[in-house]
Amino acid sequence: MLEPQSKQDVLGRLLADFKKIDKEGLSTHEGTFVFDTLSSNAVEFEKSYAEMQLILDAAFPQTAWGEYLTRHAEAHGVFRKAATQANVILTITGTANTIIPKGSLFSTDNDETFRTSKEVNLGDTGSAKVLALSEQLGKSLNVGANTITEIVGGIYGVSTVTNEAAAYDGYDEETDAELLDRLLLKVRKPATSGNVYHYEQWARLVNGVFLVKVIPLWNGPGTVKVIIINNERESASTELIEKVKAVIAENAPIGATVTVVTPTIFDINIELTVTKGKADIEAVKKVLNEEFKKQIFNGTYVSYANIGKAILANKETGVLDYRDLKVNKGITNINITNEQLPTIKEVIVHE
Repeated sequence: MLEPQSKQDVLGRLLADFKKIDKEGLSTHEGTFVFDTLSSNAVEFEKSYAEMQLILDAAFPQTAWGEYLTRHAEAHGVFRKAATQANVILTITGTANTIIPKGSLFSTDNDETFRTSKEVNLGDTGSAKVLALSEQLGKSLNVGANTITEIVGGIYGVSTVTNEAAAYDGYDEETDAELLDRLLLKVRKPATSGNVYHYEQWARLVNGVFLVKVIPLWNGPGTVKVIIINNERESASTELIEKVKAVIAENAPIGATVTVVTPTIFDINIELTVTKGKADIEAVKKVLNEEFKKQIFNGTYVSYANIGKAILANKETGVLDYRDLKVNKGITNINITNEQLPTIKEVIVHE
């Protein structure tokens, strides 16, 4: 087994070896010719040992990184997912019946640009909505609502543009951790003849899909339900669902009836009396929603006990102790299905 070697480790051995062959009794103290010569070599040997350790790490997928991990994955037919464009619905206003050409360009104040996906007519109302795609790629293009307000180059008959809702479905290139997870899924859970693992692998080919739950025979022979969660561990957009449908349609066995869905929001309301500390309601919501995201597809209920535990375990909530916790007006676990995504809607605090 290769072990790390420091400069001092190597230098000690070099000096010991030199003394074994030295017949002149030369000094090896620091500052002598022998010491300085061997010391400079020891520095390079230390670097070599470090490089050899990196070579060893790169040789195995679990410790490989970057291009080396990409090559391991490609050897098994798993390819790193590229970054994607963000989608956004633009509301354009101007002179009635003005035609906005496909590919018209709009942007934010920060020069994040979006092109319309099709030609659109402002009609008699002088207003229309149209899907636009970002020119750049990645998560950062999921710009907030009402930030796309610039008409690039000017378009005759158009006076204003905005996005009433945030952009969505812009995803960064697949990370090493995500790629390794898919690689190990393929290697450790062989997919054959349209089994559960096959559908999971097909769905996760689409960038933006983070978790997948496959339910075979859910509505009789030949039926398969595929439930997907996006990279933010939230409900997938309609566009993402359609992309997954298209990929599965290309690969699924003939005769299979496949339904692709995403969980819908299931409201969770909590009420408690804080007996020690001062609650930060937004922090409580954030902590609990993050906790719920960790449990997606891992249970059939929202744990009453875990809600209280999470509130106390995270200092950011500001709650040091409490009493009379109620979850959806009760003190029991809340049953959910794989098609429900529990999300904190309201937190009522009594102090």
